Amino acid sequence: MEGGPVIVVEPLPHASTAAVGAFVRSGSAHEPEHLAGITHLIEHLLLRRTARRGTAEIAELIDALGGGVDVYTTRETCAITAHVPASRLSEVLELITEALFAPRFAGSDVRLERGVIAAEFDMVQDSPAESVAERALLAAWDRHPLARPVLGERRVVEGLGVDDLRSYHRQRFTSSRLLLVAAGPVNEATIARRLPPPSTPAPEPTLAPPTWHPGVLVEEREGLEQVYVNLVLPGLPAGHPDGLTLAVLHQLLGAGNASRLFRELRDRRGLVYEVESAVDATSLAGVLEVVFSAPLRQVAAAWGAVLKVLEEVGRGRISDREVALAKESIASAIVLGTEGPDALMEAHAAEMLARGRRFDAAQLGRELDTVTPERVRELARRLVRLEALAGAVCGPQRGLALPAGVTRRVA
Repeated sequence: MEGGPVIVVEPLPHASTAAVGAFVRSGSAHEPEHLAGITHLIEHLLLRRTARRGTAEIAELIDALGGGVDVYTTRETCAITAHVPASRLSEVLELITEALFAPRFAGSDVRLERGVIAAEFDMVQDSPAESVAERALLAAWDRHPLARPVLGERRVVEGLGVDDLRSYHRQRFTSSRLLLVAAGPVNEATIARRLPPPSTPAPEPTLAPPTWHPGVLVEEREGLEQVYVNLVLPGLPAGHPDGLTLAVLHQLLGAGNASRLFRELRDRRGLVYEVESAVDATSLAGVLEVVFSAPLRQVAAAWGAVLKVLEEVGRGRISDREVALAKESIASAIVLGTEGPDALMEAHAAEMLARGRRFDAAQLGRELDTVTPERVRELARRLVRLEALAGAVCGPQRGLALPAGVTRRVA
């Protein structure tokens, strides 16, 4: 339907539960700088009041539904998801559509939630792991909107009022931007009747892909016994044809117990408690991330081990066996993605948001079969280049010496 929502339904006639996810394609990256954080503040208010319901009524309904209602913001979406007994599907659909398209912003609620978000800012600041996660993207993508924290800017959020929220919500939270996914004993016609009529799509902000900036931002923080490190390398945008190849590379690099990083730093040398890799992808760009923290006495050795693994992988020194194990792990995860309405809803949503298609386990399996060791090695040589390394480090001054070849940047 032109200008209307996109609806994806996975009928499960005999399921005793149902899962629904409503995703508005508008997140922190779409905000102008002077409104940085407004989407996250709106998210906090969606389930406080609607045109028909008050705060207590909404809270009681969520509890009656089993408490499985969640709301969150990302850089490109604002979403409400729910997993409820199938008999309560109609109620949760009504609540979700009201919350997204007919919220009621009250001054007292805005002041209260600004205070809650202030506590979130403090939590991030107090957590070295959270701090380096935010700053790693700022190091790599500089001031691009995709690098901006979802929480936004503290000073901006403190100044947002009811009129700002109403105006921005009216512009961005439209049915033209809605993806609604449901799995369970439900049909598309039932859902469509609950949704607002088609709307004229508003112009999208023009965003160019971010420019990559090598270098590591260093934050001195005394009183810590560990050094926290979040490193990023250029990844791939969501929906890229090599996305599954990157998933295999990530799996063998640091996603499991058999991964290079875990075996080298944890199993063989006992340098860290946790080390892992991750893939973060947006519609315009992505990163391949390596995260670890190490005690001060072992941080130099941990750095050396991480850089050695990255150098070897970046040269394509990846065995066929590693690729085969990684593919087996991903194939198992695909199967697990079909278990239960909530898993299916999330799988369909992820595929639709990234690739504009329904989740199809068989199709993904066939695509995974085409990922060969040589394709993985070629992608590793292309992406895992130490000269492109960016990221952030947090720790006491005596643990902040960076290895040779890692560029230190001033925040």
